[in-house]
Amino acid sequence: MSDEANHRFRLGSLVKLLLLAAGAVALLVAAAIAAYVWKGSHPSFLAPQPRAAHAKFMASGLTLHTPPGAGPFPTVLLVPGCGGISNGRGPNPIMDEYAQSALQAGWAAAVLDSYGPRGWDPEWARRRVCAGARLQGLFRTADILAALDLLAQDPRVDHRHVRVAGWSHGGWALGDLVTLHGDEDFQQTMAGVEAIRLTYPFCAPPARGGRRGWTWSGGVDLVMAQRDVVQPPAGCTRLIERAKAAGAKVTVMTVPGVTHAFDERVQSPDSAFRFDPAATAKVHQQFIGWLQTPAR
Repeated sequence: MSDEANHRFRLGSLVKLLLLAAGAVALLVAAAIAAYVWKGSHPSFLAPQPRAAHAKFMASGLTLHTPPGAGPFPTVLLVPGCGGISNGRGPNPIMDEYAQSALQAGWAAAVLDSYGPRGWDPEWARRRVCAGARLQGLFRTADILAALDLLAQDPRVDHRHVRVAGWSHGGWALGDLVTLHGDEDFQQTMAGVEAIRLTYPFCAPPARGGRRGWTWSGGVDLVMAQRDVVQPPAGCTRLIERAKAAGAKVTVMTVPGVTHAFDERVQSPDSAFRFDPAATAKVHQQFIGWLQTPAR
């Protein structure tokens, strides 16, 4: 073999090796991406033992308000935004106010506190969770699931009629929850949720509600704030499309002229959010109507 032919042979062999190596790397990358996607859709807290342990851990963070009488009562789980149920200046009454509206509708209301069981200072938690540095929506879905598990054990709850409502960060977590895949127990839990309500939810990445296929298809009510700069209404279009693609019936209400958290009367002095009493009263009436309307 001539030197030139030998050179071409070696060069061809090197090219083949490089192509094989590139193919192997591509397969490894694809496998890693697939594993990441699978893990994101099947988080470890869905497994029976972690799920049971987290429900026990979260028990102190769930408060059930019930109407007069023995029950059982249709029940709505209320998931607050990243502001939580209290702050450095005292209680944040927004969830208690919605709980009172639920009672007017003849429903029980369970308020979920994600910070108390963790021993987090409310102001410390608000700054970090609102910034996305701690307890992002995907991980907070574990809290919602724990609350549903706790309610499933409560004789005061009419387990045929359970709904979940989330505000802002709570809406982000709820939007993530309905994209998850789980075992038969998880599917049964989600099948027991007849409707959800998302009030000015965070829809942008890394929120999954508009980026992943939904695995749940009950009724969806969406309440958006027209002047919301945290999550402009148009940013939730893909979430709505994902919900409809899964077979959910979606109702969207855009409240004119209001900011994010317009129904939250306790605001920080430097906040860009503005409490709107008239819009809040209107939305509470709509919330009562949502509860009193049979699930679609």
